[in-house]
Amino acid sequence: MRYTAVGTRLPRLDGPAHVTGQTQFAADLVLPGMVHAVLVRAQPPHARLLSIDTERAKRMPGVLAVLVGEEGPGLARGKVRYQGEAVAAVAAETRAQARAAARAIVPKYTPLPVVADVRTAILAQAPRVHEGPDRDGLRNVCDHATVRRGDVKKGFAAADYVFAHSFETPWVHQGYLEPHASVAEWNAASGRMTVWTSTQAQFSVRSAVARALKLPASRVRVIGMAVGGGFGGKGSPLLEPIAAELARRCRRPVKLVMTREEEFLANHPCGGSVLELRTGVKKSGELVALEARLLFDTGAYGGAQTGTGAGLVQGPYRIPNLLVEAYGIYTNKPSAGARRALTGPHVHFAIESQIDIIAHALGLDPLEMRLKNVMGKGDPVTGGTMPYSLPEQVIRAAADHAGWSTRRRPRSRGNKVRGIGMAAGHWTCWASPSAAYVHVNDDGSISVVTGAINLSGTDTSFAQIAAECFGLPVARVSVTQADTDTGPYNAGTWHSRVLFGVGEAVRRACEDAKRQLAEAFAEEAGLKPEQVTIAHGQVRAKGGRPIPLGEVMGRAVWHYGPIVGRASLAELPFAISSSAQVAEVEVDRETGQWELKRLTCAQDVGFAINPMSVEGQIEGGASHGIGYALCEEYVYEEGKLLNPDFMDFRMPTSLDHPEYEIALIEEKSDGGPFGAKGVGEPPTIPTAPAIANAIFDAVGVRVCRLPITPERLYQELRRVPSAR
Repeated sequence: MRYTAVGTRLPRLDGPAHVTGQTQFAADLVLPGMVHAVLVRAQPPHARLLSIDTERAKRMPGVLAVLVGEEGPGLARGKVRYQGEAVAAVAAETRAQARAAARAIVPKYTPLPVVADVRTAILAQAPRVHEGPDRDGLRNVCDHATVRRGDVKKGFAAADYVFAHSFETPWVHQGYLEPHASVAEWNAASGRMTVWTSTQAQFSVRSAVARALKLPASRVRVIGMAVGGGFGGKGSPLLEPIAAELARRCRRPVKLVMTREEEFLANHPCGGSVLELRTGVKKSGELVALEARLLFDTGAYGGAQTGTGAGLVQGPYRIPNLLVEAYGIYTNKPSAGARRALTGPHVHFAIESQIDIIAHALGLDPLEMRLKNVMGKGDPVTGGTMPYSLPEQVIRAAADHAGWSTRRRPRSRGNKVRGIGMAAGHWTCWASPSAAYVHVNDDGSISVVTGAINLSGTDTSFAQIAAECFGLPVARVSVTQADTDTGPYNAGTWHSRVLFGVGEAVRRACEDAKRQLAEAFAEEAGLKPEQVTIAHGQVRAKGGRPIPLGEVMGRAVWHYGPIVGRASLAELPFAISSSAQVAEVEVDRETGQWELKRLTCAQDVGFAINPMSVEGQIEGGASHGIGYALCEEYVYEEGKLLNPDFMDFRMPTSLDHPEYEIALIEEKSDGGPFGAKGVGEPPTIPTAPAIANAIFDAVGVRVCRLPITPERLYQELRRVPSAR
């Protein structure tokens, strides 16, 4: 089918406002009478909180409120469980006064043994982060998920070889530039709280604030501001409840903005993991059994989705006999959150590295090994069956675009040698609760209203969807990101679900508006609604002349009332988005320094509503994968973070990024708008293992712990005498 608006390359409609500095972020907001808040954060990672002396702080100039313990939502009570946990909050006339008062607050602690590593956290003698019984004989378990398929014992009995390996991934920050920031204002007369905040999920914030302040949700209004980067790190409420409580006590608007150090110490970073895989395989390379134990570091208060990791660990491969035990483990670190494809990069690093290990051990081409075992339509996946035969197509596309058959030979240049590696992965897109309104204006233009936070240009795609439905130019469509009072409910901007779910709600709302308009026009003309068509910005009755949409709407508003299309959905048929990447690296055998030279990314996107946006998402997602592989890592010593800033937590720069080649595979989904699928998470999943496999191809050394820093690779090169 030929389209005019969707499927076209279009710059972000909000781009000019961003680049000219007109966009307003939460920290930019200034309200009359506004005061400033600062949090007092614990230095010990694990300790009894004996007392907090706040008397001096309360008497200091400008101080309006000091909260401790149960007085403030989210403050530690009786015990601190990670370095940076908030123990007190101060509001004062200026930020300098709030900081001075915070320094005057004196907590007293009794140190407790630190639980720093998931492997020791589960042992019987480990200290408890939280009181409670052990689970499955393991200590400090906060969550558990099991996946069973077939008979693992029989599978291993039928295997010719069994491979067992352990892999490790680090804690990482999401790397957004804008720190968490919130402004809260209490209206004592109406008993209503308004919160402006940087968030990916404004309705979740509303629920959290209402719960913390014991208010009905109808008394809390949350206005999601423009977000200066999230990537999963702003998916859960953080500052908003405490800012709201301070505002209620001060009877003044309160602004609370995190410093960069606080961001590293106490946001919701992506937790680390230890992944133990035992895989049975035939001589032919056929996978017959997989047994996995996955330990996800959830930090002090949980957060890692063990069920997601358990369901993804088999990768895009057909493994008939499967037993996965996944555990979320408490440690004395901040609460773990998401960073682009929660647990997906973790488990795919493990399975894709092991697939490569097995291929080399059996003398098989890694591409051949993958194609021999790749899932097809109807194969079981967690939550259902594979609805497509796309993983094979995507893997072949990545290999073909990268020139796999001709380039897969190490090439030397002095001490430097090039290698090539591949990896694949998949991600499931769910709609979750989504809704949209569409207003047909009396001039024939269209206004779309959603409650979805616009992180990656989805508002531009919504405009394209509405324009396509009505046959209008995109310039005739406006999109509003409404707040929780005025916008329809949205579950949140995460999990590659916004374009997939909210985009479909927009499409359905457009169809609802067209139906109403057709019925109104038909009634006026004495026709049946099915005799009326709306397309190309015109309304046409069967056998009649086309009438401009605006002309019809001008009459309809006064004769039949405004036309407002609505759509609300809880779910759609889930869609699986497959991705595959081929990395080419150059490694210095003497120093362990390596450089990513080229990255080929193939991905099934269903239908690219805006190919320019899709390609940008793929490059952006892959850049997170490069960070996993190259350099990003929280460094802890006895529970204390040693690199809480961008100077020491190194992220890839423009010099670390390679030449990208992107291949879009478009196999329409059954649920998304015009067949679209989510695209944000899948490109992060295969990047790190593709790079690790390329490094092995170059120098014959396998690093099973991310990131693969030059130091780690150097040590492995020295340890393995046979390394090329």
